[in-house]
Formats: sequence, structure tokens, C-alpha cells
Amino acid sequence: MKTSVKTLLRVVVLIAIAISLLLIIDKTSQKDSEGKLQLVLIQYNDSPLSELSQSGIEDGLSQIGLKAGKDYDLTVNNAQGDMATLNLMIDAVAGSKPDLIFVTSTPTLQVAANKIKDIPVVFSVVADPIVAGAGTSFTEHLPNVTGISTLGDYEGMVKWIVLIRPGTIKIGTIYSPAEANSVKNMSELKKYSELAGIELVTVPVNSTTEVTDAALSLIESRPEIVCQIVDNLTSSSIASIIKVCQSNKVPMFGFVSDQSKKGAVLVVSRDYHQAGVDAVNLAKKIFDGAKPADIPFEFVSKTNILINLKAAAQYGIVFPDELLKREGVIISE
Repeated sequence: MKTSVKTLLRVVVLIAIAISLLLIIDKTSQKDSEGKLQLVLIQYNDSPLSELSQSGIEDGLSQIGLKAGKDYDLTVNNAQGDMATLNLMIDAVAGSKPDLIFVTSTPTLQVAANKIKDIPVVFSVVADPIVAGAGTSFTEHLPNVTGISTLGDYEGMVKWIVLIRPGTIKIGTIYSPAEANSVKNMSELKKYSELAGIELVTVPVNSTTEVTDAALSLIESRPEIVCQIVDNLTSSSIASIIKVCQSNKVPMFGFVSDQSKKGAVLVVSRDYHQAGVDAVNLAKKIFDGAKPADIPFEFVSKTNILINLKAAAQYGIVFPDELLKREGVIISE
């Protein structure tokens, strides 16, 4: 029965992809007569990161003077976290020959870099494009690829931990071994933690159904703070991690802006909406005639620090004026 359900779901997905491909091909065929750019956005899964980036892309297109439906058509495809679907989706999009493809997340970039060679690809919400296989450096990369890196500010986070809770000796995080970006982010947090004399305890997780148990396992190691890194899996299950932290009176610090509203005490977040805007600014260079090969990768241009005073009070955390008065800090009561 389970096999039959999976088969049925796969058939439904294939039908959806086929319909999407036909729509893209139809739109592409209209390009010569209507003069509209045909753009595609491919996402790996539904998460706050992909949603913020998508809104940034849409706002960015408006900011450069393009109007949806008049100057461009944007087709959005989401693989719902399934790699087989992602591969089929990218094959379909590549065959439709749009003018440019936006991709979000490391898994999506990895597949696109492997399969798409003759269509401009602009990425965002990718921690390390080099690890993803898009190049050997920010200036030496695949000729059809450019984009925006959103590698978290792990050095900055450790700095704030030391300032806010001096004497901290152990923090913890959950990571996804199957995601190259997750392993990279975990390694970065580990590097800067160790430099500050802080031990990082890690627990691997392979599916969303394992997140709660992983969080409980992490708490058993008695970290003073759960400092949750960014990846696709944990970002889509962050509510479960925060719930476990709150139940066990362990403060959670994070790296995605919406986590502050959900109960994270401190968030040092790359601005994923801005990453979408920044990606469009690179795309505009391509629209204006530049080759992706000549456009270096860039880091996202904006980082936000968010403080949840109500959550902090639950753990007796008091923020120093150095942080509270810092320009750009967003404070919620």
C-alpha cells in the first residue's frame, strides 16, 4: 500500500511538472511577439528562507523597473524537499530555455550547476557556492552561474554569546549531514566557538520527523545555549526546536529573522529578503548584456540583529548597552 501511495504521488508530481513545462514553453514562445523576459525560480522546499528570498526577488524586479506580466513572467517551481522531483524539475526547466533561472538553497544550486550549462543561473540562500560546486572561488566559477552567498555570521554570533553570557563553556546545535550547506555552517560555528574556548555539541538529523528527538538528545548534553545553525531541514522545523528549548529552560539563539518572533532570544540573521534583491541586481547586469562568468559571487549586503526581550527575561538574560544601542538592532518586547 505504501509503495502504491508513493507511486501515485510521484505520478502526480510528474504531471504537475509536465504542466509547468508546457506553460513555460508556451510563455517562451510568446517572447518574440511580446518581448517579455521569461524567468524561472526553482526552490528546494517551503521554508522561511525561500519565502523571504522569493519576496526579495519580486521586489527587486520591481525596483529595477520591471513589471510582472508586462516586462516579465516569473514561474515558481518548488520540489517540496524531494531530490528526485528537483532533478526532474530542473530537467524540465532547462528544456524550456527561459531567459534566466533563479535558484534558492544549496541542493538546488548543486543540481542546477550539474545540469544547466547554457542558461544564466543566479542563486541566493546558499551558504557556500564553492562547496555547492559552482566554482573554485568567488571570481573563478561556472561561466553561466553567479549569485549571492548568505553564509551566516558565526563569528559575530560567538562574539555576542561571549559578551552576553561570559563564561559560557558549551553550546549546541542540530545539523543535517545530507546538506552540504548544513555541514559548512556547523563547521563555521564550531571553528569560531573553539577559538573562543567554547565547546560545540552537535546532533545529526536526517528528516523532519527526527527533529524533536534530536532536540531532546541535544538538551541531554546540557548546553548552556542552543545556537541553531541554518539549513533547509531545521529551518522548516524550527518551532519544534524552540519548543524543546523552552520546555527545558535553555535559551535558543538563531540565524533566521522570523525565529525571533517564534521565541529565539537573539538572532544574527543574514537578510534573506535582501539576498533576493541582491540576486536581481546581479541578474540586471545579465539583462544589460554582461556575461555571468564576468560577475563575481557576492555576499548578501545586509545583516540584521534581532533581540526578543520577553524571551530573554525568561532566562534571566540581560543585554549590554553595547548591543542594545548598536545601529540596526531590532528589539521586540
